[in-house]
Amino acid sequence: MNFSFINNIDFLGYVLIFISFLFGIKLPDWDFKLKLRHRSIITHSPLITILLVMSYKLKEDFFFKYFIVGFSTAIAIHMLFDLFPYKWKGGALLKIPFNNISCSAQTTKLFFYFTILINSFIALIFMSNFEEFLFIIFLSLITFIRKKKYERTFVRPVLIFSFLMFSMGILKFKTLLYLTLNFINNII
Repeated sequence: MNFSFINNIDFLGYVLIFISFLFGIKLPDWDFKLKLRHRSIITHSPLITILLVMSYKLKEDFFFKYFIVGFSTAIAIHMLFDLFPYKWKGGALLKIPFNNISCSAQTTKLFFYFTILINSFIALIFMSNFEEFLFIIFLSLITFIRKKKYERTFVRPVLIFSFLMFSMGILKFKTLLYLTLNFINNII
């Protein structure tokens, strides 16, 4: 594999992806710090990511784009783990802060899938090149490995994330499509 892209890396951009990834992985659980009920729709939805995108559209700052890539990917990963609670009761359900409404298990699952899809899609849209994609995959793999000892499930979130990023990544990056077709061709 050719690693010549390392010379062209915008180092500050990759630092921003890393920092925003760390921020995004923790943000959904800030519902406690914000004095909201656990799994509030405010912190467990694409709302904050969409607000970031809207802010970016007001003033297209090159470095803010990196922030969105890391942040939205991390939110998607956090939500993938939230899809597999011990039981779909109480704290596992999505909460709407107005009138203390708890959503049903089915509504919560659908909304979490929607949040994962939106955040993954936004991350891929804002990626500039295949190297950013590889960097995000690297950060994600490290996160999945680190969370393995704390989370109840590991394989299902990894498989869902891999499928989403791979299938959407093929549509965005010709390099990934070429590598996939080459791999399939070598197998056949």
